[in-house]
Amino acid sequence: MGKTPAQKKRNQYLASVRARGASGHNLWFVSPPQDTQALPLTLSSDIELEAFFYLEGSPDVAFVDYSPLRHGRAHPHPGRRHFATVTTLEGTELDVDLALEANKTSVAGRRLVSLAVLNAAKVRVQSWRAIVPTINRCRSHSLGPLIIRCRHLLEEHGDLAVRDLCQQLTTESTALVTGAVATLLRSREIESDVDTHLWGPGTVLRTHRHG
Repeated sequence: MGKTPAQKKRNQYLASVRARGASGHNLWFVSPPQDTQALPLTLSSDIELEAFFYLEGSPDVAFVDYSPLRHGRAHPHPGRRHFATVTTLEGTELDVDLALEANKTSVAGRRLVSLAVLNAAKVRVQSWRAIVPTINRCRSHSLGPLIIRCRHLLEEHGDLAVRDLCQQLTTESTALVTGAVATLLRSREIESDVDTHLWGPGTVLRTHRHG
């Protein structure tokens, strides 16, 4: 008995997931850095996890609301999942769909996250896989004063690597300094090279360049 078009499409999807060394069936529980929800966000595949880190690291995205994913509403378009609603740095609100086979990055005011998009952003995804936990580990600490010091050092010196910033703040815990830096990255107050180089001590930081 031959496979239906839907079965063929699902098999192609699973094959593409396996080719990436990922699983289409894993469950992940994550805590979005800006999310005040008590319960973690549940992601139902490695691809959804990659999409999560992709959005958290998108330089033009100020805020991500995962309510669509939490509520699990059906999408009117087959092959798409309403993943999140984002607010850009310019204040524009956009819906984001996980659409693995899409050949566009946007349509009718919506952003589409496809396998092609995730493939092109592997370094960003891997970097934010480390950055998000760095932020969350410091949630119980009061980072305000340290964040101000980090921001001032970057304004004073220009580009600085994470290790250089830690050396400028030797009286502070390295974990807290990196937590402060990661928090500044997520709030888009500073920029870095984590889209092209993996997050680590050599990550280059700079103040946000507007315009």
